[in-house]
Amino acid sequence: MRNTIIVYINGMRHELSSQHAFMTVGDYLRYIKGLTGTKIVCAEGDCGACTILVARVSGDKFTDYKSINSCIAKMYLMDRCHLLTVEGLGNSLDMHPVQETFVDAHGAQCGYCTPGFICAMAKLAQDLKQTGKDKTEQKVKNYLTGNLCRCTGYEPIIKAGMNLNLNQIENLSSLYQDEKILSELLKIKNEAILIEHEEKSIYLPVKIEEALEFKAKNTDLKMISGATDLGVVDNKNKIQLKKMLSLNNIESAYEINIQNDFVEIGAKVSLDDCEKKLKSIYPEFTRMLHIFASPQIKYAGTLVGNLVNASPIADTIPFLIVAKAKIEIVSMTNKRVIEIADFFKGGYKELDLKVDELVSKIIIPRDEREYKLYKVSLRRDLDISAVTFAASYTRDQKKLTHLSLAYGGVGATVLRMLDLEKKLNNKELSLALIKDSAKEIPTLLSPLSDHRGSREFRLTICQNLLHRFYDDVSGNHEASL
Repeated sequence: MRNTIIVYINGMRHELSSQHAFMTVGDYLRYIKGLTGTKIVCAEGDCGACTILVARVSGDKFTDYKSINSCIAKMYLMDRCHLLTVEGLGNSLDMHPVQETFVDAHGAQCGYCTPGFICAMAKLAQDLKQTGKDKTEQKVKNYLTGNLCRCTGYEPIIKAGMNLNLNQIENLSSLYQDEKILSELLKIKNEAILIEHEEKSIYLPVKIEEALEFKAKNTDLKMISGATDLGVVDNKNKIQLKKMLSLNNIESAYEINIQNDFVEIGAKVSLDDCEKKLKSIYPEFTRMLHIFASPQIKYAGTLVGNLVNASPIADTIPFLIVAKAKIEIVSMTNKRVIEIADFFKGGYKELDLKVDELVSKIIIPRDEREYKLYKVSLRRDLDISAVTFAASYTRDQKKLTHLSLAYGGVGATVLRMLDLEKKLNNKELSLALIKDSAKEIPTLLSPLSDHRGSREFRLTICQNLLHRFYDDVSGNHEASL
């Protein structure tokens, strides 16, 4: 059992005691190590000024470097990782090609956001180099979705990306001889970690059995996955994270098991991995994940975390509901697999999950069903939903069969629309039927008003989305309200 976090930063080894292990990565870099190139602005994972690059030990090698928001990530989640900051990419005497192209294209004005842009673009350059693909303006924009500029404007920044000379780009792992770093980190691969400091504690087991034993003895703890939500509310002092458990160092939790009839997604599988590895199986789901959040959030956030957080505006839950996903729940004494419909008990964040249990995986069926998923938010990218809609179905000529519908953002939890399903299932779809069904929605839903939309706005959106669904599945584009 270890009581320290071991991490490399720009090629240098750091061993964190309890005093520093609970800090955010950004604060540790800035205030403990003096690496002030990493900026903290929003402290919510929104603006990207704090972006750094992280590679994690997986199996017997490092993962590719991925960009994350260091303002909400915790240092205890960085064990057995190598972190690269803007200082580590290059300096004024020996700049990284991304830094050079930023200078040449005048991509910085006040410069506050620039280090985050540099790190995000270094990730782009690495991926283009590895895949052999050429840069495009859209790809540059995609990788910079999570980075906000407040003064320069995006034209010179995008120009900097388009001016990248990929022939000058070396793999990020070559900057600090990652193979030597990996050798040491593999030696501590099987060491569980327990760190305690004042009122806080974090346990990082390396086996699921260790996690379950700890959870059985500590029923008041908080599970930490990617910390993309809990990291924010902790920063803003909305909650106090004291006793914590994370599956971060359990390698099996990162596995996606693809079978002919189903897909199993482990508790630590990131949203980015879901988007990339499930594209050919659930293309509509991965299309939605593309605009789910910024790359920095999707690299850290997990599908299981989004499920168990149980927000009524969670973007993935409507899909999981209409896909008839199942959830594997384990404890020291039991393993059970339940239908997702039984997981949500109706109240706000009220789940069928006992204090000694945790969700180990999500199981999604593979069948002939098609899907339509819609998200309405105030902006297209990197925004929280006001209303979400999901449908799964099979086709029988002009009829939809096995129809399942769900709305998010209209109640205490995501709602399965059983009454609408009965009205539409196995019926020949027509505009008249859809209009009649849409009129019933205000009698079936009672959403709240908040800063993302009034009750009336949400009800109108729900009606419009039903019409859009009809448009898309019928090819008839006359159904607007």
